[in-house]
Amino acid sequence: MFGNLAQRCIEEIDLADYTLAEAKEAFRGIWKLGNLWALDFHGEPIGLIGFQRDEIDVGVPVLATFFVGKAKFFDPAVPSVRFGRKFMRKMQTEFDNLPVVSMCYGVHPEIERWYRLMGYRLAETYGVQRNFVLDPVRRL
Repeated sequence: MFGNLAQRCIEEIDLADYTLAEAKEAFRGIWKLGNLWALDFHGEPIGLIGFQRDEIDVGVPVLATFFVGKAKFFDPAVPSVRFGRKFMRKMQTEFDNLPVVSMCYGVHPEIERWYRLMGYRLAETYGVQRNFVLDPVRRL
């Protein structure tokens, strides 16, 4: 996957102040924990998404996300946002209904809209970094 990443993913890794080798190592660690999934479209792997329990502030548990994809993942013919909405909620419930935090360094003008369509809200911005949160599902 890392040999054929979309240019926008390579740029995000760089803007996050990581090297490609460091990003690859982070994904390898998530894979070893069993928290990495390959995303495929018609049998072709087009992305990787991983999850890691983390904390924000002191003692506030969250589920952090890690994502890279090929250019095909971002093709309008691929229903990635629709898939993302269902998949992220499924993963959230599997990880104890924790808030899901996705840090984004992308600059595409539609990023906020895509996250909103997946159910996220923009929580905070630090320069180019935007943190989106998928709040826990409310239980009655």
